[in-house]
Amino acid sequence: MSAGGSFGSITGRVLALARELLSLPTAPYHEHEVRAAVEARLQKLSLRPQRDKAGNVMVRCPPGSRSRCPLVLMAHMDHPGFEVVGPQRLEFLGHVPREMFRGARVRIDGVERPVRVKKVLRQLTHGWLVETVEDSLPVGAMGVWDLPTVRARGGQMRARGIDDVLGVVVVLAVLEEAVRRRLRGPVWGLLTRAEEVGFHGAALAAQNGELPRDAVVISIEMSRERPWARCGQGPVVRVGDRLTVFDRDVVWYLGEVARREKISVQRTLMDGGTCEASALAAWGYRVGGVCMPLRCYHNIGRGQRPAMESVAIADLLGLVRLLVAAVKHWPPAQHEMTGWRERVQQAVRMAPRQLSG
Repeated sequence: MSAGGSFGSITGRVLALARELLSLPTAPYHEHEVRAAVEARLQKLSLRPQRDKAGNVMVRCPPGSRSRCPLVLMAHMDHPGFEVVGPQRLEFLGHVPREMFRGARVRIDGVERPVRVKKVLRQLTHGWLVETVEDSLPVGAMGVWDLPTVRARGGQMRARGIDDVLGVVVVLAVLEEAVRRRLRGPVWGLLTRAEEVGFHGAALAAQNGELPRDAVVISIEMSRERPWARCGQGPVVRVGDRLTVFDRDVVWYLGEVARREKISVQRTLMDGGTCEASALAAWGYRVGGVCMPLRCYHNIGRGQRPAMESVAIADLLGLVRLLVAAVKHWPPAQHEMTGWRERVQQAVRMAPRQLSG
């Protein structure tokens, strides 16, 4: 089975994995249920997940591989959410507008009924402090918006927390396919924590030297739908994010893989937010980025009320295909990373006449 050919056989597995992980609650510093599911899945693949000092999950495929220049697929396990910090006090970890909290209801871990937000007390560096009606909440417990967990119909997948748990699903699906097809890679997975409050997990992985200096890191994200990058038009090869642009050779490589395998992609700047690729680039790593256009980003629905996030299932499957193909062709020959230079040189050689002073 080629990456661009018969893909239907893994579609069911990808969707089942998505339903499983998207049903789990998560928030910055409270990724435990998602992390446990990730580690269990990797162990079933006979891979050996490891935790670093920050609690990120790292895995190598093939197991124990130390080859030069691994392709690292990175996604974060958290989604904006709540933490109980005191009597009638919830801290919201993540960036959303103030209007989201007006009369909103929150599901608190260990509390049977949803808790209603009474008012916003103040804005914090990475979120909000809000007051609740209920005063007997377990301090330290996490909370999520009171929304349905996951639904898939009409070509759309909707869930309470797609960003970036669905990116984690993509990493696992690609690793599963790499194992199943015995792709040599090498490909590593890096599943990080606390991205929504300052890229903490990714930054510590870079700062602590968890990745080889010659690694190429691909950040997998959900990114706010833009007029030039629409849901259902294919996964996006990101030129950059709100903060910076990515490595031109890596962007070229992903585009060439899509062309070679006849995978329909969008290629554009996604400036609706900043992703972990920029965090790794700050420590000198070569980075690229891919994403799925996301509706109701950070659960911001109509009228700035909490709503389920949504992506196109076709974009999800297309992104898995793209990254399986990227692993299949990794490591690339030098010309496959720098072909854009050859295109420029060819254009000069084909000029109708020579320039002279």
